[in-house]
Amino acid sequence: MASRSHIPLICALFGAVSMLAAESQRLSLDAAIQSALENNLGLRISSLEPANALDAIEIEEAQFDPSLFGNAALSERQSAATSSALDDAVTPQSKNRRARAGVEMRLATGASVTVGSSINRSESNNNAARNPDYSSDVGLSLRQPLLRGAWTGVNLAPLARAKVNAQRSLFELRSDVLDLVLGTEIAYWNLAFARADRELIASSLELATNLLEENRERERLGLVTTLEVLQAEAEILSQQEAIIQAERAIEDAEDALRRTMGVVDFSGPITGSFDVDGLPEQLTALRPMDAVVLDTLKNDDAAKAQERRLEVQRINRMLAEDATRPELDLTAGVDYLGRDTRGVRAQRGALRADGYDWNVGLEVRLPWGFREAKARERQAVRSVEESELQLADIKQEKALAARNAWRSANAGLKRIEVARAALALNEKTFEQERARFGSGVVPYRNLLEAQRDLDRAKSNYLSSVIETLRAAVRLSRIDGSLFERNGLKWETDDAFAQSSSREFRAPITSNEDN
Repeated sequence: MASRSHIPLICALFGAVSMLAAESQRLSLDAAIQSALENNLGLRISSLEPANALDAIEIEEAQFDPSLFGNAALSERQSAATSSALDDAVTPQSKNRRARAGVEMRLATGASVTVGSSINRSESNNNAARNPDYSSDVGLSLRQPLLRGAWTGVNLAPLARAKVNAQRSLFELRSDVLDLVLGTEIAYWNLAFARADRELIASSLELATNLLEENRERERLGLVTTLEVLQAEAEILSQQEAIIQAERAIEDAEDALRRTMGVVDFSGPITGSFDVDGLPEQLTALRPMDAVVLDTLKNDDAAKAQERRLEVQRINRMLAEDATRPELDLTAGVDYLGRDTRGVRAQRGALRADGYDWNVGLEVRLPWGFREAKARERQAVRSVEESELQLADIKQEKALAARNAWRSANAGLKRIEVARAALALNEKTFEQERARFGSGVVPYRNLLEAQRDLDRAKSNYLSSVIETLRAAVRLSRIDGSLFERNGLKWETDDAFAQSSSREFRAPITSNEDN
């Protein structure tokens, strides 16, 4: 049973609230979002994918970079016996040295070109026209596919695919950024709601305390019964329980906001609290539903990412179709030769084209039936169809989500007006019941019911504001206006300019910076 001893407890609760307020730090919504964009671990993880995608472009571009090669070899041979009557040594011996260097390069047509030069030195104890004998060559060789893997469309397709994947990864990152901004703003307003709810309960507790003191005085004067005093004490206990739950809700909301902001790791003690802005009194009016739906379809990053996936599947289909063609390659080459007893003179002879060796030919390879290639082609065709259907489904789903979100926000705005009117009526009813109770016309039970109705009306109004605010924020996420709502700008061109960087950060700036 409650008694006067509860008064110090109530004062202690208000003192704790004041102490927390003194230790709290001011936090604006812009600062919370900026902290999330800079420190959120989920966003930092997501930003690694675009960095990898940009490096994939560089990897594909590097396939057309020239490649230097070189090799050297030394061999020695001694025959077990002479093999010809012309041999002038009992056991013929020979030594050979060979060095070769050059450059290879792949062209966008699919051709592979090799330019190289070599020099050979042979020495023998047997009869020879030149001893030592140097031979040198300088030549060019070419292999150009004519069917499979031929021409720029096929050979540049992997590079085009890498670029499309980079664009896709940026749209997916943008979607992750929008989700983070959405989560941060909702977490911020959830904390504002939790604090407003606690203030509402605290005001109800203060009112219940005043009514308890009033009932005790009226009991002393014989105007009310002990039952009515007990009812007032029970109401105080109920409000004390509610304020404990409200304090816990604030702590949970602060942790949720800290998580999105990425400012703590939760492994150690956390001190202080956030002093956030109050819930807005007025919410922005909605645009027509048709305009919202059109903007949703135009600005949907998920659909844009899916369009890039579709483009990738079309490139894969083209490559799969190319794989069903026979291999038919044109080969050609020419070597200019030089030979002398001295290496320098042999090299000069090659450059003078003392001798030459050229060739041209065709090579063909025809897999039996092309079973594997045709099966992969059918898979690629189905993958394109699947991506097209997924794109249509995404657009349909987003249009429906926009309509639902618009209705939710619109209904919330209407609910706020109704809740505000109901709150005004309950305030008048409570004041009338309090006056009648003071005059002894009605029992305390009537006043208690009026107080509870007023508390419910206040809570309902507060709930209508936060739920409508959440709906409005989610609607701005769906129709693509969330960045503009929070003064942010997405610098896509700057993101693509970082194709050679090892680190990638989401290219987001505040409108205040421009």
